[in-house]
Amino acid sequence: MTHQNIPWRRAYFAGILGTLVFSVLLHFAPMVGSPRLNLPLWGGTLITLNLGAATLVGYGLEFGIGVLLARLYQSWAPRIKSSPVGRGALYGLLLWAVLMLFGLPLFGMLSPLVSHGLMLSPGIFAWHYGLSTALLFMVSLLMYGISVGYLIDTPVLKRLAG
Repeated sequence: MTHQNIPWRRAYFAGILGTLVFSVLLHFAPMVGSPRLNLPLWGGTLITLNLGAATLVGYGLEFGIGVLLARLYQSWAPRIKSSPVGRGALYGLLLWAVLMLFGLPLFGMLSPLVSHGLMLSPGIFAWHYGLSTALLFMVSLLMYGISVGYLIDTPVLKRLAG
């Protein structure tokens, strides 16, 4: 089956499940010496400062972005000659590099939490949060990529997502 024939629903399910893996791994941050990483709250406060609503909005953003990134993988993956796990791992590392170089610094510039002194800006490569945070993001995004690659490129979801 070619990637053009794989339905959008497959990317949708892979994105949801991959984001769930990513989110669960980030909850282990305090166990590896990182500060607590509440990405839904971080993202949601870019839209509203009501903390309860921000968390809900943030989860919507997190899972929505996860689905869109899975769809991007689905359209990009056929260009790479590797196993599904290899392609997914490469994609996860690419996402990590983009997050570390652009995403976290941009968040620091835009976040009302940072501008009001309620949290420390993560900085490039999560510099202000320590090496363990950057490595945790790497492992989490690596596992996101591997999950998405495996679920999209193998028949696991064939019955569920067509």
